[in-house]
Amino acid sequence: MKKVLYFLTLGLALGFSSCSNDDDVLTVDNANSALKNSKSITSKTAVTDPSIGTTTTLNLTSSLLSSGTTTTGGKYWENTYVSNTNLSVDIFTFSHTATSVGYNYWDGFIVSNVNDITNYGSGAGPGGSDGWVPHQWGTMAGSGAGTASTITPGTPGTTGDPYIVAYWSSYLDPASPQGTTFSESSFSNWIKVGNTGSYEVLGLKINIHPWPYYGCLYGDGFTQPFASGDHFELLIYGVDDNGLITNPITHTLADYTGSSLVMPTGWVDVSASELAKLGDVQYIVFQMASTDSDPMYGMNTAAYFCLDKLSVKRSF
Repeated sequence: MKKVLYFLTLGLALGFSSCSNDDDVLTVDNANSALKNSKSITSKTAVTDPSIGTTTTLNLTSSLLSSGTTTTGGKYWENTYVSNTNLSVDIFTFSHTATSVGYNYWDGFIVSNVNDITNYGSGAGPGGSDGWVPHQWGTMAGSGAGTASTITPGTPGTTGDPYIVAYWSSYLDPASPQGTTFSESSFSNWIKVGNTGSYEVLGLKINIHPWPYYGCLYGDGFTQPFASGDHFELLIYGVDDNGLITNPITHTLADYTGSSLVMPTGWVDVSASELAKLGDVQYIVFQMASTDSDPMYGMNTAAYFCLDKLSVKRSF
């Protein structure tokens, strides 16, 4: 019963949109089966490694959203709820899991240009999460990191450059995986770099997603407003050419370890010195952590983050 309650809670909080039929019933067995099936197939897109020494920076163009789903403030990826589809851009393959059988669910990575930073945390009552499910496509910066002109976040009718939105399904991942062997099917959020080469990670920009931002400020029905001592973090691992997972580097998204809650709303660079600790990688793996967590059900803080301008150099 606890497993059923856990999965239903996680689905309602973080991944599911309204069912198409009120009689549809979500069970642990059929949900896990759908996720397993969609995890078992990786991208069919052939990727050619650039020559050794070549630097490649993620370039998210508007063409990625030409057939996107229109929502408040822009569009999000048309394949968000299509199973067996990974997002492929340049030499980067982004993990993605989805189903639309009886309910809508996704995890991993999608692309969006939504300029909407509204607090949808009212839901069915004060501090609820219901309102976030159809509005989970934004970034607090309001636009991708490469936007040429200034885009004011939340301005109606304006969109900037696309960016990546990520949702981490913690129940899929092994905890503290450093030192173990990586497999695509065992992790929710990974980026494969190139095909068979290894790469040095030179740059990465991170932005906080609106759902955890407002959740840390005000609560959202699952998380509590942050207080002194609380923090919310993104853990970044590398996977070397032997398939071994490195020790993580930590990027802080929200920090109340001082006298006030600090949550940058603009794009923030992960420092080059930190990225260098990942070593030469074939994959980059992401997990999240929050002081607002349940020992059985995991993190209460909404497990979303946004990224852009991933830059790598082929090393061998």
